[in-house]
Amino acid sequence: MLGFFLALLPLLIVLAGILFARQSGARMAVVGWAAAMVMACTYFETPLEVAFGATAYGMIKAMKISMAVVLTMLMIFLMRETGALKTIADAVKRVARTREEQALFIGMGFGSFVTALGALTIALFPPLLMALGFTPFGAVSVAVLGYDPLTSFALLSLPITIPAGASAHMLGPENAFTASELAYRISIFLPLVSVALAFAMLWVIGGFAAMKRGFVPALISGLVISLSALGFTYFEILPVRIVGIVSGLLAMISLITYQKLFRRNDSENDSPKEPVNWPALLRAVSPWLMLMVVAGVISVPPIQKFLAGLSTSAEKITVFADQKVDLSIFSQIYFWILVVLILSTAILRPSGKQIKRVANVWIKNMWGPFIAFSVYFSIAYVMFFSAMEVNPEGMLAPGPEYQALNMDVVVGTTLAKVFGFGFVFVAASLGLFGAVVGGSETASNIMFMKVQHKACMDIGLTSEQFMTVYGSHATGGGIASAMTPAKINGAVAMLDDPDRELEGRVMRKHVVIAFSITILVGLMTGIVVGLG
Repeated sequence: MLGFFLALLPLLIVLAGILFARQSGARMAVVGWAAAMVMACTYFETPLEVAFGATAYGMIKAMKISMAVVLTMLMIFLMRETGALKTIADAVKRVARTREEQALFIGMGFGSFVTALGALTIALFPPLLMALGFTPFGAVSVAVLGYDPLTSFALLSLPITIPAGASAHMLGPENAFTASELAYRISIFLPLVSVALAFAMLWVIGGFAAMKRGFVPALISGLVISLSALGFTYFEILPVRIVGIVSGLLAMISLITYQKLFRRNDSENDSPKEPVNWPALLRAVSPWLMLMVVAGVISVPPIQKFLAGLSTSAEKITVFADQKVDLSIFSQIYFWILVVLILSTAILRPSGKQIKRVANVWIKNMWGPFIAFSVYFSIAYVMFFSAMEVNPEGMLAPGPEYQALNMDVVVGTTLAKVFGFGFVFVAASLGLFGAVVGGSETASNIMFMKVQHKACMDIGLTSEQFMTVYGSHATGGGIASAMTPAKINGAVAMLDDPDRELEGRVMRKHVVIAFSITILVGLMTGIVVGLG
């Protein structure tokens, strides 16, 4: 139990700093990393070479997200400065006229749509929601929660496809699973998760009164987005990579249809009287349209394979020992965000003064999210590589006490021993823990795959039951985005001169949301596993 507590200590320090000491997520990332290093190198007997190597490895692996966030920030600042966001906000008011409908349309439907494509709601949405009249707290909360409704179908479904691709290596060929199998197990939990998140968005913007006013659209958006994903994965109608895109689109269509059919008379007096300026609107949304098209194209497997094949030897980095990273820049979404950003300047045509203001704001605000994502990934890999050593052949290998001292293994095996069969009820919580520490569900799914499998085998579950438990773990990791310090820090950084206590206030609210939904997922996991 001492090892269990010390393995959790870095996370506990981070959460305490944000929740109670009112520190930023970026600052607490550095503090958490220092705590993880001390724990790894002392109690968990990790050589300094491995600990610092893991730190560098995590920072490089984080580039897929950290670079995407800071470049998306630059794009949004440009759109705000040129008036594009105001034009988009006026258009949103035409299809979603109440505050509740706007939160659901943007957070549930559009959020799932763009997140599935590889864009990040935490960078896209706060300025747009502010332009719609949301408070800074509401704008940040909806933007962060908008990353969650489909939990694992984000970033072209990397949280699903990467673990599936690694399953044969990590669990052995006999226990390997496909992306479709994992996607279906995750989708089982989505009706519960998506509907709960829809009402959570209403709660953060207006309490129980907003939940009452938006009850019907919340139910519609939550059920449409989740049941469509469940149907697509059960019948394998669509490739896993585009399930989130289509489900998000269907959710937006359902909300527009509801508004047209049932809200027309109620909202008549609030509707804009001026005709839509379509050329101006198309120009305003052109950066997002180009990004969506590009993200869709590079997600096609043959094109993705071709782009990955363009990487040069300079992009293949040996970080330490035998741990290598292929940057494969041309296949990464952040490279194409940069391309779209350059093209956008020709369409939005900012003046020299506007470009200067955009650059100043960007340079001022980009460092917090970049540091937060980079360092939280480093914490994840320090824990993942703990109790490992570099052998005489220069290969990273488990040390003699790996099973007893690896921080991730200690957390997983302790939970399995303490709860026994009841472990299935807390499996989702392990996913939540891994994603909060690692800043990413993908990192959590990889780090704890072997832990979850061993725990399930130890308590006598079948391979089918393991897949349900692992689907619950992945779902918990997706829910964790609601309270991941790096994501909240990134969303707050999109606001001009935000209240320094805003991160803590959002975190306190979102901890309640994330833990509540994860507990419900855990209960559902026990029921589903028990029913076979």
